[in-house]
Amino acid sequence: MGTTRPGRIEFALLAAICLAWGTSYMFTKIAVGSLTPLTLIAVRTLVASAAMIVLARAQGGIRLHLRDMPMLVALGLASGTIPLVLIATSVSYVDSSVTATAMALVPVIAAFYATLGGESTSLRNVAGLAMGFCGIIVLFGPDALTAFGDSARGALAALGAALIFAGSLFLARRARHLDSLTVATVSQLVSAVFATGFALAIDGWPAAMPPGRVVAAVAVLGVFNTAAANLLLFVLLARAGARFTSFNNYLVPPVAVFCGSVFLGEPLSLASFAGAGLVLAGVMVATLSWSPAPAVVARPKE
Repeated sequence: MGTTRPGRIEFALLAAICLAWGTSYMFTKIAVGSLTPLTLIAVRTLVASAAMIVLARAQGGIRLHLRDMPMLVALGLASGTIPLVLIATSVSYVDSSVTATAMALVPVIAAFYATLGGESTSLRNVAGLAMGFCGIIVLFGPDALTAFGDSARGALAALGAALIFAGSLFLARRARHLDSLTVATVSQLVSAVFATGFALAIDGWPAAMPPGRVVAAVAVLGVFNTAAANLLLFVLLARAGARFTSFNNYLVPPVAVFCGSVFLGEPLSLASFAGAGLVLAGVMVATLSWSPAPAVVARPKE
């Protein structure tokens, strides 16, 4: 399907995606108060998988060859299980808005990976990457570099998630011969299987039902922040293309900061503003272009 000039519907879809991905950090922060990161992601991906299966069946099912399974298993781990567990781990140590801002580096890291793969780079990409990581240092605090405390653990988990998820974007290129709904559904199922297996092996079966607000947060994470967000992404990509969709990289962090401040009472310090500003400026310098070259679309989010 050809893309169209963005109009009201496209801007509404972009806003919905940013809302879904931006609020996911807040709901993750709520959930990790009672659940371990592994258990949380296991339940979240199971809920999302159920929703995706219902959607896929409504669309006529999925079409898949066994030869594609190794690639989809790797994609499910790299785009789902591993980064989601790392994000949940990060928000258990630092504010949700801080983790969300760190994840905004995904397209910049992806551009760096592309240079390692032989693609040409530019001074603009290098400058953007440098600005982004300077912003991370400001955001998490200089003490994260000298003492392995909560800030350092949160920083390492967030950066690990960004590094792995950026790599998954290149794995996704190998699935371009499959329809998007098939890729999303199968990779989501793979993510759920591995997350559930690890959670049962390491954490065991939950001893008790978590509080109602945690159950609600996990339900929203699975249905809205994961399954619905993926569907919205497919629709917007088809209607407006990758470049317009990639503007979520600049909009998700402000949504996460607003939700963390208003609903979770997370403080807004000068350092957090300066760090977030440097990260977003780095992303803009490295990725924003008015040329017709394709943009990198980051999905973490979640």
